[in-house]
Amino acid sequence: MKCYSTVFALTIFGIVGMCNHASAAPGESSSVLASVVVPTPTFQKTISFGDFFSRPFVEEIVYSPDGRYLAIVYHSAYMQSDIVIWDLQLDKKQSHIHCPFDYGNMSDVHLLWSRDGKVISFGAKRQWDPLTGASLPDNPAIGRSARLNKDGSKMLTIIGAIGEPSYIYIYDTKSWALQKLYVDGLAVKKAAWTSEDKIMVGVSGTIQTLNKNIDGRSLVRPDVGLRLLDPSGKTPTKAVWFPAVPDDRPRYFPWKQAVDVDLTVTNFAGNQIALGIGRIINGKTLDILTYYSLEDIESDKVSPGLGGMVFSLDGRYLFIKGGAWFDGRKPVVNSVIDTSNGKQVAQFGGGDRGIAISPNGKQLAIGNVHSVQIFNIQ
Repeated sequence: MKCYSTVFALTIFGIVGMCNHASAAPGESSSVLASVVVPTPTFQKTISFGDFFSRPFVEEIVYSPDGRYLAIVYHSAYMQSDIVIWDLQLDKKQSHIHCPFDYGNMSDVHLLWSRDGKVISFGAKRQWDPLTGASLPDNPAIGRSARLNKDGSKMLTIIGAIGEPSYIYIYDTKSWALQKLYVDGLAVKKAAWTSEDKIMVGVSGTIQTLNKNIDGRSLVRPDVGLRLLDPSGKTPTKAVWFPAVPDDRPRYFPWKQAVDVDLTVTNFAGNQIALGIGRIINGKTLDILTYYSLEDIESDKVSPGLGGMVFSLDGRYLFIKGGAWFDGRKPVVNSVIDTSNGKQVAQFGGGDRGIAISPNGKQLAIGNVHSVQIFNIQ
């Protein structure tokens, strides 16, 4: 088990609590909320897929579209990722795939299932048959940070070196027809689909945009923003910008980035996207909901989601996977957030890194270093 960093470790806390009902807000009676049951996960079983001679470290977990199989991405050797496909119905290993690169340890790379469940990939190029483990012909896509839209019919990637002007490439996952979106000379850090098939991008300025008017403002390079792009061209681009703030540290650039614009998982039911640590952005209005303040995180009271996060099937809750201390000095605490108001409504223990929710919304799979834990959602 490893610690992600000293700074990150400060955000891990050790008080485990459980609750089954939301707390009444001011002005609300407890009887009104008594029927609002919070989906608290309960441990069901452990999937152990290693052996005496191997010690796999789980990096990512993804359910198949039909929910029968679980893809477990792990690494057991330097610069190498493996994928185990686990048959949840028969409770046994279905296939084993050896990858030539360490995909699983890259924060902007995620395993993707095709919508028919017949292909898995990390986005561009390499593909495998999940049931046999056999390699399939490469797809023609290029780029990083691949993401599928709600029905899996489209895949986006980011083209351009980090910090340089970027494009968004949009592929039809059946024909691989390509649409290119230029992002006005800005550098795209992360991108995510909304439930309306628009694309949210976290961006920063580049040399090309320095002192230029973008979205009605003159940019300096450390400025960052969130832009909502419509690939159909039917609606204009929306944006919210965060001006750079002074950096008084000696020998540093005089300005620094104000906030994190890291877009992670999408709530397709509620049209929201998890934004960095502690925030959720609305995929239509760009309104931002803060569920953990910087003070919350620094005070060691909350778990910021270093191990990953997923939304519930109905979009009402965000399950946050807490990180783990490398020496196990404190228990892992995971959280459940109400996505309508940002309140933490439940906590549960278990796991280390990686979290996935089943397509029917009734199970959570959580990586636990060398194994995977399955939780029922009640």
